[in-house]
Amino acid sequence: MTVAAVLLLRHAWRLQGRSVPLLGAAWALLVLGLIAAGAGHGAWGVSVACLSLMLCAFACLAVAGWTAPRDKARPPQRRAHMLPDAGEPSYIGRRLLTFLITVPFALVASLALALAMRVWVSASGAGEANANVVTLFLTPLLWSILVVLLMLAKRRRTQWLMLGAPLLVGGLSILWGMM
Repeated sequence: MTVAAVLLLRHAWRLQGRSVPLLGAAWALLVLGLIAAGAGHGAWGVSVACLSLMLCAFACLAVAGWTAPRDKARPPQRRAHMLPDAGEPSYIGRRLLTFLITVPFALVASLALALAMRVWVSASGAGEANANVVTLFLTPLLWSILVVLLMLAKRRRTQWLMLGAPLLVGGLSILWGMM
């Protein structure tokens, strides 16, 4: 059912004008397929259904990419200000600090929150294995959300506050869990 939904989505997107009923039917079929897979075979069924729909989507994209006409337009000559012009300062320190804030520091903050959730899940009696899975699931999810929020912040102070809040909450929860 999920493969049929992907094929229906691809067909609906290929039409000249957007067909809202066709797109809605395709998305509804996709959701119903995932619900049916989950009801019939649990998490394993959902995993297999997701794998099949992703393979079908990959095949559709590969065919579309392979058969697409080559673009005849030249690339634009404008610059996106990635590098400074001659004689302008490079602000390498500012750029390095942005990298440090958004990659390792954000990872530590998201890991602190994920470990705090692990302490909470473990304290609620869910078991060690479930607590570990929660940590492994939440770390990349929280990290990606935090990186997006940090990159959208306009000031350094806001970025530091966004890092400090999860570190404080996570750190206090971890300390509470050790007691």
